[in-house]
Amino acid sequence: MHDVSLKDKIWLSARDNLRQRLNEDTYNRWIRSIQPVSYDNENEFILGVSDDFFADWLEVNFSEVIAEALGEAAGKKVTFKFEVGHHLAEETPKEEVVISAEKTDDSKEQKFVEITNCNSKFTFDAFVIGDGNNFSYSAAKAVSQDPGVSFNPLFIYGGTGLGKTHLIQAAAHEVAKTKKNFKIEYLTCEEFFNFYIDSLQNNKVLDFRKRIRSVDMLLIDDVQFLAKKNKLQEEFFNTFNSLLNDNKQIVLTSDRTPSEIDGMESRLVSRFENGLTTDVQPPGLETRMAILRKKQEEQAVKLDDDILFFIASRITSNVRRLEGALIRLTAFSSIAGTAISMDIAERLLHPIIMQEEVTKVTIEMIQKKVAEYYDLRIQDLLGSKRPKNIAHPRMVAMYLSRELTENSLPEIGEAFGGRTHATVINAVNRIRIGRAKDKKVDHSVSLIQRQLQNA
Repeated sequence: MHDVSLKDKIWLSARDNLRQRLNEDTYNRWIRSIQPVSYDNENEFILGVSDDFFADWLEVNFSEVIAEALGEAAGKKVTFKFEVGHHLAEETPKEEVVISAEKTDDSKEQKFVEITNCNSKFTFDAFVIGDGNNFSYSAAKAVSQDPGVSFNPLFIYGGTGLGKTHLIQAAAHEVAKTKKNFKIEYLTCEEFFNFYIDSLQNNKVLDFRKRIRSVDMLLIDDVQFLAKKNKLQEEFFNTFNSLLNDNKQIVLTSDRTPSEIDGMESRLVSRFENGLTTDVQPPGLETRMAILRKKQEEQAVKLDDDILFFIASRITSNVRRLEGALIRLTAFSSIAGTAISMDIAERLLHPIIMQEEVTKVTIEMIQKKVAEYYDLRIQDLLGSKRPKNIAHPRMVAMYLSRELTENSLPEIGEAFGGRTHATVINAVNRIRIGRAKDKKVDHSVSLIQRQLQNA
């Protein structure tokens, strides 16, 4: 047995230290495959990694903890840097997650029978259509009937818990039922990122590309998480072009419009906007009642209409919270063996309703607070005058309306004197850039935001 070198001893000790400090997934994904390349008399460690992307990510996110671990292992302060082009050939690649399940029948013809990481309950039949989502529903339905032809790419945006994931998974299920030999990939943006990182670490980038670019339909949830990840954006850009050039269907979701995603390359924004962009808005009272009635069909316990109306009238922000309130009441009724009265409903839902009231900020509240802060009249924000002392506060108010309310871009524009959604987008982008570049702007906006949320 040959002796272990000093660099190997130090790195093994440092790696064990890091294993204790970091969670298992983080350690396996980022630390395990690092190689100790050299350790010289100047106390500088050279650590080997696969490529520039890996090196940059480690430098930004783990440089301090790695330096501390190396220092403790060496017994003195140690500097280090990364060297690209290294790979642990003996390392066992991680087991790949099966995203789309296929089976072969007796005639050896492949067809989709299930998409394993999609919620089987997220179908078009289970989706409640209302004024705030009917266009997005129709678009997703059209895509499922004619993938690669209608609305490509389809980009659905909106707040949390409004049904974006339900819609795109419903489209996947619909296609899977009708299209033979049709390859479908549904991934969250985080999963796409993790699979890409795994392929870099295990020297399987070509396999990753072959897998993703050979699909007939690619669905990515929460695509806003591509922001500021330059290497990942480049990979996604090339994947996007490859699929689109082959007339393969792409469906994306985000919490905001493509042009509002700070840190997204303009060429990707342009690609996203080249298809159909549509939003889902918070459901109105009638739709909320319909959702509760639809959801109650799954429950053994049935609530009276006045209880359903109480839930629908008090919880307005998103569908997920609405359904959670219903489940809370039906579960209590089932366990306690008692009917749900209005007193019981108010008591059980009090924490949810309080959370709803705390988080609910309106455009009118924002206009009032911004006008007070900048010593203006609300009418100044709504009027047509554009001097700097009015134009800037008006953009701040539009920005905060987009950030803190569930209102759509057209609704925000209408609330500011009938301005277009393009004007709102421009205001939002300018304030985002201003906050990043100017500490005074960032301080002012942060202060107003805190005042609104703590009001």
